[in-house]
Amino acid sequence: KEDGYFEANGKKWSCPFYPTPITKAECEAAVQEGKLGIRECSYDKDYWAGAVKQCGGVNNMPTGADLTKIAQAIYKGNPSINSSGYTYDLTFESGTVSSLGLPKLAFYLWAEEYSKGNAYTRNFYLTYTYYGYNAINFRSDSDIQAICRVD
Repeated sequence: KEDGYFEANGKKWSCPFYPTPITKAECEAAVQEGKLGIRECSYDKDYWAGAVKQCGGVNNMPTGADLTKIAQAIYKGNPSINSSGYTYDLTFESGTVSSLGLPKLAFYLWAEEYSKGNAYTRNFYLTYTYYGYNAINFRSDSDIQAICRVD
């Protein structure tokens, strides 16, 4: 997007980016200093913590509710999207997705910290979306993008 952000859930968000990971030592230093709002660290390549650092703290990361609102904007007809788990039989609206500056194919966005090894994500697929944490979204996963609150 030309203006570099989109709006969802009454907030302005940066366009998605792949975060630069931080090391476990950098993450632990942030926890010790009380910076960024990270509670625990586990990985030497922590992409979620890197996203938090790039966003300026956990308060600038999307919540599950924010990502649910984004999902409702992305799927045709503004369906009732589950706030956790799977929602199936959806129609991906490519025009809406590109107007938000989001990727056109399947993608994942980081959300809140779950544990030192996991963070919540919302996965966006052609006909379904999933919010939660599981083996595919360990904080060491480089395939998950981030958005930051910019307002």
